[in-house]
Amino acid sequence: MWLILHTIFWISFGLVVYVYAGFPVCLLLLTWRKRTIPPPIPSDNALPSISFVVAAYNEELVIEEKLRNCLRLEYPKEKLTFIFVSESTDGTNDILLRYRSPQIKVRIMPERGGKVASLTAAFPMCEGDVLVFSDANTYYWPDSLKMLARHFVDPQIGVVTGDVRLLPAKHKFGQGEGLYYKYERRLQELESAFWSTVAIDGGMYAIRREYFKPVSSRLIVLDDFVFTMNVARKGYRIIYDAEAVAEEDPTPGDAQEFWHKVRVVATAIQSVLDGEGVPPPRQIRLWWLYVSHKLLRWFVPFYLIFMFLASGVAAFNSQWWAGMLAAQAAFYVLALSAWRAPNLAALPFRVPYYFCMVNLAALGGILRGFRRQERGVWTPTERHVPPRT
Repeated sequence: MWLILHTIFWISFGLVVYVYAGFPVCLLLLTWRKRTIPPPIPSDNALPSISFVVAAYNEELVIEEKLRNCLRLEYPKEKLTFIFVSESTDGTNDILLRYRSPQIKVRIMPERGGKVASLTAAFPMCEGDVLVFSDANTYYWPDSLKMLARHFVDPQIGVVTGDVRLLPAKHKFGQGEGLYYKYERRLQELESAFWSTVAIDGGMYAIRREYFKPVSSRLIVLDDFVFTMNVARKGYRIIYDAEAVAEEDPTPGDAQEFWHKVRVVATAIQSVLDGEGVPPPRQIRLWWLYVSHKLLRWFVPFYLIFMFLASGVAAFNSQWWAGMLAAQAAFYVLALSAWRAPNLAALPFRVPYYFCMVNLAALGGILRGFRRQERGVWTPTERHVPPRT
């Protein structure tokens, strides 16, 4: 019995360490002598044409600033078209129709079908060589489209994603989220240098139109993840460019961010069950990246539970295991303290808090995903009026 408990603990512990530390270290070793130098920006004549797509649902607080941001982008006007697809019931549609022009196309959906349905409906309107997908509350830096587009001179690259930076957040969840984003960006850089990143930001990614494939069904899926992984499954690379920058307001509250993460994991699990965006094992590099960065991480809450239970039982027979149990309990007490006392903003509190909240959300998402409780429509988080001119 004790051998079984020890085995369960160490396997679970090893998986947690591998997901958060071992995998990045492997990437560092594999890319030690590789230097990724972005290609130069082509002349305006050599840049690809772009169809810039935004799916909107009740975005009246931010949609006008998004439109203005689009018009400020530094890209040849004759090669750039904006396509807004709206399922809104507030004032979003009126604002969009006010801005409609030959460069800004607007499609109002007759009913709410979800983000995937909106993006699929936008595809017949896209004539650009490259499709750029963005969220309504993601504001691009003026040169960001050129940064994304320059990579498509390489025929092996099918998707490019950029650096969507969260503006400072005051709520405790957001403080840890900023650290997590920095960690994720570094992973994307290493994966791109190795072969292909499997993590893209839905607020900023570009894809060759010829490789874009609408999902095979209207089942709920992660649109950005599945669309881009379908390209990677064809043998093309997904690249992260740190110089393609956008800004996004953080989620205004912990509860909203928590439920957002629950939904992300739930839709990811449903997508896996449907076989959407899952690379075959014969694509060894891509499969390893997918399993290490995505699949194993989604199940971290189960590893944590197994560790706690195994060490809890083993503690009855060993002081050493009692110490291991106490160390885990102390970590969770720090997280609980940060939850109960919002003013505890120091790293020893906010890192455990964010780690535990993310994994609690993942646990809820896994349960919802296997029960297929997510619907095909989405509710965006609360928007704030962007502080821009």
